[in-house]
Amino acid sequence: MDAIKSMLDGIEIPKFVRIRQQFDNTKIENIKEVIDAKFCQDNIKDTIKEGQSIGITVGSRGLANLRDIVKYVCDNIKEKGATPVIIPSMGSHGNANAEGQATFIRGLGVTEEYVGAEIKAGMEVVQLGTTDTGLPVYYDKIASELDGVIVLGRIKAHTDLEGDIESGLHKMITIGLGNHMGAQVMHAMGLDKAVPRLKSIARYALKHSNIIFGIGLLENAYDETSQIEFVPTDEIEYAEPDLLKKSKENLPRFLFNDIDVLIVDELGKNISGDGMDPNVIGRGVIGTKNKDIRINKIVTLDTTKEAGSNAYGVGLSDVTTMRIFNKLKTEAMYTNAITAISINGARIPIAMDSDKLAIQLGIRSACCDNPSKIRIARIKDTLSLKELYVSEGLLEDVKSNDNIEVISELKDFKFDTDGNFVNKY
Repeated sequence: MDAIKSMLDGIEIPKFVRIRQQFDNTKIENIKEVIDAKFCQDNIKDTIKEGQSIGITVGSRGLANLRDIVKYVCDNIKEKGATPVIIPSMGSHGNANAEGQATFIRGLGVTEEYVGAEIKAGMEVVQLGTTDTGLPVYYDKIASELDGVIVLGRIKAHTDLEGDIESGLHKMITIGLGNHMGAQVMHAMGLDKAVPRLKSIARYALKHSNIIFGIGLLENAYDETSQIEFVPTDEIEYAEPDLLKKSKENLPRFLFNDIDVLIVDELGKNISGDGMDPNVIGRGVIGTKNKDIRINKIVTLDTTKEAGSNAYGVGLSDVTTMRIFNKLKTEAMYTNAITAISINGARIPIAMDSDKLAIQLGIRSACCDNPSKIRIARIKDTLSLKELYVSEGLLEDVKSNDNIEVISELKDFKFDTDGNFVNKY
């Protein structure tokens, strides 16, 4: 890369300050107390009878306080004389097999010993029927044989879906309880056409299955549980859009805009389904997610430890590193892309030999009119927006915002002799 290095050597990397963004930090202090009270609601308390077997859905995303929430739900079911059963509900995740899904949720802390309930995993489905638009409605066979199912899931903006229903109870019903077959039906026409299908399938399942109520979880910008809502089956269709709207108000985000170069230290499936959250960066695998966010160029430096060789979503960046390129094994990444019919997420951008060269190329390709005023932000990942670095060109915006605090002096980034960051986050 000698020729490339000679082209980039003269690109100056500006000084940076570390800042702290302040978001609404409302959270539930006593989760057990809240869940116990919700089970006493008039429209919930009589839904579970003594002697029944009651399933609880658990998905593949790392929700805040997940194992405690599931445990407290199981405790309340047992207090009513019923038997709780954990149903892994994650579509085609966990290698699209029962053992993989059970292992996955145990890895999230939801173990039989901790929550006090058996985990029953299976990929077999029954067909509940067909929607009025001709879509087959699949439902987990094990769940169908129970006396009732509680649909538990986090309600939040989806990485690619866009509508009044995105990621939440509808998705847990359609894809989570639909297993691999349900996921295939949902993705069959592409994610840009998925929301109407999602709503149609979930609506049918709610009327023709044994779902007794839903538990919608909301989190604040710090990934802490901020709200727990128990929703009767016949109200899920109407309640979830309002909960989604509230969830979107609490998304972590940049409290400034117009970024020339965004440096992302790590991306991975444990951070977002797209490696980087499109609701933060403004671009997703099926196009623009948020037109109000302007980020010219994105530079990605590494994958998370959890993501390892799966760099799905690296295609959302403009420049990456050979560090990512060299560890990449395409099978997992291509499987994600083909399942979701979102092949853009598996593209590989220009890969540079070092962090410094990648950043310099990002700066050069941003074509800033005034290089001394270039607006650069550096984050650990798209979940970690409480503290980040911004270049001198963003200082004026930062200092004028009451919700942003500057917590360091202007400093140069330090690179080792190979051109990589001396200290990462």
